[in-house]
Amino acid sequence: MAAKTKKKSLRTRTTAPEYKQRIVQNKNSRMGAPIQAIAVHSTESADIPGWDDLNSIYNWFNNPASQSSSHIGIDGEAHTHLWVPPSMKAWTILALNPVTFNIEFIGRAAQPDKAWEEAQYKEGAKWAAYIGIQNNIPMQRGSVRNIHGSPVITKRGIITHKQLTDAGFGSHTDPGPQFPLAEFIRAAQYYKKHGWVA
Repeated sequence: MAAKTKKKSLRTRTTAPEYKQRIVQNKNSRMGAPIQAIAVHSTESADIPGWDDLNSIYNWFNNPASQSSSHIGIDGEAHTHLWVPPSMKAWTILALNPVTFNIEFIGRAAQPDKAWEEAQYKEGAKWAAYIGIQNNIPMQRGSVRNIHGSPVITKRGIITHKQLTDAGFGSHTDPGPQFPLAEFIRAAQYYKKHGWVA
């Protein structure tokens, strides 16, 4: 009798993707605000082998002087740090902090598309799907508008930091024009429907 091939199983869709927890000081309460969008960012730093790239960002986000943080960071090898629990507010996208879950990809907004690693953005897509399931957020391109001088998410989904800038707030352009956003969203749609490999 032929040996049975052990197939990789899919995680339940309520189990977070793999991560290393390194909680930072720079965070506070969402004050009851629901998560309306998943926001994508680039760290504007070099992606280097191992965990040093993420450790460097952790040190910055854990420094009160930086006045900044994000929920998770993912490098080119798909290593992942959890810096701020999803239930809390990270300090990364101005007035949208209370209503967003923020993913930092190690990389630069100016880098070409070939510099973005598939393993990196697909790991981020798993997290987008996980947060989407937990908060009933569709895996689609979201929208941000300036309404009476305040940024408002007018379509729930996945947004970039640049969309906040385009609405008239701040000057960030991340994650950059060559970030594979369409592929990221398609992967998130798949993972939200099918789960992710354990």
